[in-house]
Amino acid sequence: MWFLALKQLRSRLSQTVLTFIGITLGAAAYITFAGMMGGYQQYMIDKLINNDAHVRISPRDEFITKETFAGIFFPESDIKWINPPSGRIEYTHLSSVPTWFKKLDRDPRVVAYSPQIIRDVIYTSKKFSIPGRFIGMDPNRETRVTTIARYVTAGNFSDVSKGISLIIVGDELMKKLGARVNDTIDIVTATGTAAPVKIVGTIRTGMRMIDERYGYSSLASVQSITGSSGEITDIAIRLKDVNMARAVATELAGDSTDRVESWDQANESILFVFRTQNIVRNSTTLTIILVVAFGIYNVLNMSVNHRKKEIAILRSMGYGQQDIILLFLYQGLILGFLGSLFGMLLGWAGCSYIESIPIAVSGSRRGWVSASHMLISWDVMIYVNAFVLVTLSSVVASFIPARSAGRLSPLEIIRGAG
Repeated sequence: MWFLALKQLRSRLSQTVLTFIGITLGAAAYITFAGMMGGYQQYMIDKLINNDAHVRISPRDEFITKETFAGIFFPESDIKWINPPSGRIEYTHLSSVPTWFKKLDRDPRVVAYSPQIIRDVIYTSKKFSIPGRFIGMDPNRETRVTTIARYVTAGNFSDVSKGISLIIVGDELMKKLGARVNDTIDIVTATGTAAPVKIVGTIRTGMRMIDERYGYSSLASVQSITGSSGEITDIAIRLKDVNMARAVATELAGDSTDRVESWDQANESILFVFRTQNIVRNSTTLTIILVVAFGIYNVLNMSVNHRKKEIAILRSMGYGQQDIILLFLYQGLILGFLGSLFGMLLGWAGCSYIESIPIAVSGSRRGWVSASHMLISWDVMIYVNAFVLVTLSSVVASFIPARSAGRLSPLEIIRGAG
């Protein structure tokens, strides 16, 4: 049966080749498209997960509304607000740091945690001023929670703990300040006080927000410079299983008035964009599969119409209805199988070429993240999905012509020919 299926495909070689090319291009297009979108998403998620905490504990924000005063002065039914109260109470540090430490030390899901103090400041040097974030932490703890130390381009991440008023800044921040490593810049706090700090290193993460706005120093330095002695504003937590981040954050939040967020909750807007991209990718995939399926259907349907006499001869020789159906199903399977294999090779070659395309930009044209080349995902499941989807769609598309061929009887074919 396989030999007969191959022989029929070879007998109409031009149609077979065109269909084969269509299947190959369909599989290659799916792999290339999925690889490009998956590469960007993997890059972003890796940055979000590894450059920051899996779960972050920070001070809560309390918004003042009319419900805030319900039942405090008078019964709520006796009060009619002419101008409802509004406002915001911002807590500048965590409420009970020792309690958090004890709880996290006992939690088996926690790999490590790092207390931090984060303040909004203005970095100044000469005539340049740039708003940014001043982060104080313990370098030994921080490197167990995040991978920020990997991105140090000058100096050593632990250098900030070798003295007071030492800082590692994003390389773009240093450039915009017109400074160099070992130069001294000033930090202006929210109260207007200025303090000098020495740049002992730089980092480049590829994330614009960090590279252009962040500075890292020791806990003691930030607490001293910002007048926040003994205060902790954040606790960054790393978990054994990052997929448990949302569940752990929800559980921890139930026991405290502090705000507890997982990495995916904090970056919900970015993940929403990813979900939208996945919808576009799936829609494109469906379109590709339909084009491949219709191509196979048309070829096999024409093959059935042109081979009615051959079908009549096969039926008269003892081939049953199921045999004829299998004959055309095998043709669809052969086209789908070979087209998928060649499509995987072509898709791999296309992804390899695209990944080599440089996209690095500099200055004001840099986006939210930066990379030196196009980002491609090499997830093996992309290739498995392409092979399965294209092969399966080929078999399904060949079923209707195969069933039509199986229903033909020798007598009907002879009468039609007459």
